Amino acid sequence: MTVIITKKVYFTILATSVRFANQKIPFDDWLEIYGVFTGKNKGDDVIISNAYPITHQKKNPEDVIDKVYWSDEDYVSFALIDDEAFNQGEFTVGWFHSHPGMKVMMTSLDIQTTSTYQQYNPLTVSLVVNPVRLIRQIELPDKKGDPDIKLENDPGFKIFRLDDVSRGLHSNYHEVDYKIEGFDSMEQMMQQAQKFMIDITSFLPQDNLIEKYENYTNDRISHLNSLLVGTEEYLKTLIRQGETSRVPEVLETQTKEIKQYVAETYLKIGNIKEYMDYLEYKERDSIIPLVDETLSKWGDAISKLDENLAKLSSMF
Repeated sequence: MTVIITKKVYFTILATSVRFANQKIPFDDWLEIYGVFTGKNKGDDVIISNAYPITHQKKNPEDVIDKVYWSDEDYVSFALIDDEAFNQGEFTVGWFHSHPGMKVMMTSLDIQTTSTYQQYNPLTVSLVVNPVRLIRQIELPDKKGDPDIKLENDPGFKIFRLDDVSRGLHSNYHEVDYKIEGFDSMEQMMQQAQKFMIDITSFLPQDNLIEKYENYTNDRISHLNSLLVGTEEYLKTLIRQGETSRVPEVLETQTKEIKQYVAETYLKIGNIKEYMDYLEYKERDSIIPLVDETLSKWGDAISKLDENLAKLSSMF
């Protein structure tokens, strides 16, 4: 058996796990995440088409071990995802969750969950990811006190299946081979994945997404206005100082800087819109419209940029 994973599926797994466990969050507050895969089987192989984040860990002081608590919204999400997959001729082919900062393995609860999936589809797989494993390229030792296990070009996860579902919690499990598509090499995958994780840490916060994007949009608009006003004042100063000959050159340079700033902002806004695919399924209907509304302010702000630049040029 080989599990085929697309670049987007891989990045969805990373984004979801990093959103709730990264350097901006105290280690004790890191949370596990949970999601499902849809796709199809080709022989004994598993083709994963989509990864859907479902929920994250809710810490309960009374819990002896970490648990996942499913809400009514989560069960609705499962049903909607199943319908969407069915309409595409696909079905649930597995699940994924994170062990942030911990060993990549299957706990008894993971075995129990995987057993439920494999009872319905014997080819179901379970993926366990630890973003720290990807960043540091180490795995925790099997025995306490032993040195860390050094890795090379490791994607930060392993995929497992149970050996014998009928044994329930007593079932052993084994690793499954996989292939990540969309990269020219493992080195390229590592570079892109680690950069992606940095971007997610900065632009996909655990909470207060709308506030984050409102502040970003307002700051970009404010700086754009400052660039325009600053350019006009600079050109006026040159004229007052009798350096009129420098005006065309300065105007051209400032115009390029402004357009570069606009292009960079458009790219980042495009990334933010892409990050909406990494929200938990139940969040999307409520959050995405608000994000679109917030980001549209940037479009309104630059709708007359060319006109303003032309006006600025005609003034001098």
